[in-house]
Amino acid sequence: MQMKTLAAQAIFDAAKELLIEAKTLDEVTVRKIAQRVGTSHTAINYHFGSRDRLIRRVMEKTYLKFNAERLTRLQSACFRATSGNPSVADILDAFLEPSVRWASDPSTGFGIFRHFDLVSRLSADREVSDPNLFEVNVHRQFIDALRKAAPWFSEEETGWRLFSILGMRHLALNDPDRGQMLVGDLFDLRDPDALLAHLVKTGEALFAQPRTVPLRRLSAKAPGAV
Repeated sequence: MQMKTLAAQAIFDAAKELLIEAKTLDEVTVRKIAQRVGTSHTAINYHFGSRDRLIRRVMEKTYLKFNAERLTRLQSACFRATSGNPSVADILDAFLEPSVRWASDPSTGFGIFRHFDLVSRLSADREVSDPNLFEVNVHRQFIDALRKAAPWFSEEETGWRLFSILGMRHLALNDPDRGQMLVGDLFDLRDPDALLAHLVKTGEALFAQPRTVPLRRLSAKAPGAV
């Protein structure tokens, strides 16, 4: 049993190294993983079921570490706040800083997320592509914190605002060339510190208290005859 565990860990570590080093998913093959470990390709299927399931395992462990950093920063922000409720800016900084920092440092493993995104979209294996296997509780904790910081918004409104911020972050980090083309020379998406500051400032504006009473929601019913 111990030998099986050690063998599986060696395969896991080799796959993680390759995923961090690889520029494209094509560079992460069963053959290359096996060669790095010094084992046969059948060992990968034996311990993990397939290459894609192995990549999923690597992604899950990396994602846990990533979210742990987010929560640590959120807890630190809560401790620093006199009321125990940090500001919107501090909450968003805790949420976004790990993303920006990881994306700017290849050694962190941020590229693993990009590789897995492609794997999950192409795989027919539910063990690989099922989105319900992801931990979403972390995002809920940030929504709860944001609701305390901006209580004038409902849970739904808070969720939509965080969703919008995730969209900005995704474009800036995962498709920076397109993003830079859209903004021109207004600012540099390649500067991590400036990028984080812009994301936090723009996100903070979404949570500003409205100055007027919001308009009544439009009815989903079909309009009457004119």
